[in-house]
Amino acid sequence: MGHEGTAATRVAGVVPRGGRRPKLWALRGDRAGSGPITEAECTTCLDGSGPADDGRGPASWCLAHAQETGHTGFRRIRTDFFRASCDGTAAEAGG
Repeated sequence: MGHEGTAATRVAGVVPRGGRRPKLWALRGDRAGSGPITEAECTTCLDGSGPADDGRGPASWCLAHAQETGHTGFRRIRTDFFRASCDGTAAEAGG
């Protein structure tokens, strides 16, 4: 998202029938978990490295797979995590 730790995306909810103010939600990087997960996948046979907490394991797997099979194309898959949290109401935030 590029704004880790800040309110990168905010969405005000729909006003419910009771007339309460909509809540303001934000998405933020999740620092409570393991951090980003990296995997690699061969684009020829779709075999994969499996997930790792760093990129070194998948990179080593790619080199070994290329040496064993002659396959040279790989896809890096990086997964990071974020959480939605309520920052109060849109009225409190000036909305």
